[in-house]
Amino acid sequence: MPTSDDELRFLEAMTRVAQAAEDPGNQRMYDLAIGGAEQFVSEYFDCSHGGNAYALWMGVSDEYDDPRGRYSEEACEAMGRKVANEWLAVDQSSSVAIDAFFARWQTPEAWSLGAEPQSPWEVSPTR
Repeated sequence: MPTSDDELRFLEAMTRVAQAAEDPGNQRMYDLAIGGAEQFVSEYFDCSHGGNAYALWMGVSDEYDDPRGRYSEEACEAMGRKVANEWLAVDQSSSVAIDAFFARWQTPEAWSLGAEPQSPWEVSPTR
């Protein structure tokens, strides 16, 4: 069972990954997303949204390497920045706001990048 300290460390980890995704420098978004996802399995999976965070960042990487994604480094970068910007705008003192963030990313609409052709991720009823 995670403690409140574990939950706080989880929020800090999400923020670190989001900050890196917002300004990746020379690092590929794909690598950043894979690395971010890994820690949510190994260190934070039992936290309230540990599994959701893992799935979220793996979804970002899927934009590049999954046949159901867009197979595009640019889409991976854009989605990573979108996730990062939205996370960094969340009131992390509010469990309601945190819950709403993760709930939103379980909807197909969240995965849209605008007026481009839809990927199967956007129309999947399970996403």
